[in-house]
Amino acid sequence: MAWPPRRSSGRSSRRQRNIALLGRAATIAAVVIAAMLLVLSRASPDRYSALRSGAADLVAPLWTAILIPLGEVQAAAGSIADYFKAVEKVRLLEGRERMYQIERERHAQAIHENGELKKLLNVVEPSRDRVGVFAISGSSTGAYVRYALISGGGRHAVEPGQPVLAAAGLIGRTVDVGKYATRVMLITDVSSRVPVRVVRTGLPALLIGKNLPLLDVDLSGPSNSEVRVGDRLVTSGDGGLFPPGLPVATVVRISGDMPEARPAATPDGLDYVIVERPYMPPMAPPEDTPQGREAHPEAVIQEQAAE
Repeated sequence: MAWPPRRSSGRSSRRQRNIALLGRAATIAAVVIAAMLLVLSRASPDRYSALRSGAADLVAPLWTAILIPLGEVQAAAGSIADYFKAVEKVRLLEGRERMYQIERERHAQAIHENGELKKLLNVVEPSRDRVGVFAISGSSTGAYVRYALISGGGRHAVEPGQPVLAAAGLIGRTVDVGKYATRVMLITDVSSRVPVRVVRTGLPALLIGKNLPLLDVDLSGPSNSEVRVGDRLVTSGDGGLFPPGLPVATVVRISGDMPEARPAATPDGLDYVIVERPYMPPMAPPEDTPQGREAHPEAVIQEQAAE
C-alpha cells in the first residue's frame, strides 16, 4: 500500500526562510539603531545623554529584578559549599580528637606506671626549696651582658648562685645580690652554661649563651644526627645548681657545628619569677656505713670470704 507524500517539508522550509528573514531584519535594525545612536551622540550630546539616562531608568528595575534571584542562588550555592567544608572539618577534628584521646590515655597510664615503679624501687625525688617569688624590675639585652633585675635581695634570703625560673622554664641564676635587689644572669648571656639533656633521646648536652636570642647546643656526641628540630631540652641536674627536669629551650635550627635552640622563657613580658635554693644532687653513702653495705652487697660478701 502506497502512502501519500507528506506536505510538511514545504512548510518547514518556509518557516526556516521566515526565521532567517527575521534574523536578518533584527540584525539590520540593531545596526541601524547603533548607527543612529552613534550619529546622535556626535551631533547632539545632550539629547544622547538624556536618551541614555532614560534607557538606564528603564533597564535598572529589570536588572535589579534579575539580580535578586541570581544573588539568592549564589548565596545558596555558597551555603551548600560551606556546609560540605564544615562537615569535612568536623570529621577531621573528630579523628584528631580520637587520636589525642588515645595519647592522653597512654600518657596517664605511663605516669601511673612510673609512680608505681618509683614506689617499688624507693626512688627519692630531688627536693626543691623555694626562696620566694619576686617581681622583675627590668632587663638588659646589651652586646656584652644579658641580665635582669628582681626586687629581692639579701633581706629576702636571696644569695648568689640560685636558680631563677618562670612558669615556662629556666630564666637564669642570681649573681650580684644587694639588700633589696638582685642581678640575674640570663641563660642567653655569653658566660652562661647550663647542663641539659634531650627529652626524646636522653642525650646530654650543654647550652651555651652567646648574647643572642638563640643558644648554642654543645653535644657530647660526634655529630648532630641524634638531634632534630623541635626537640625539647631540660636541665639534667649535672653539677648541681639547677634541678633536673626544668624546661630550658627547644631546638629550632641545625646547621654548622652546633645546633641552635630558642629559650623556653625570657624576662620580656614577665612580671614575676621564682627563686629557688641551689640543687644538691644526692651523694652516695660511704661503703663502711650500713647504707653503703646495702648498696654494695658484693663488698660485704668479699669481707665475709676474707674472714
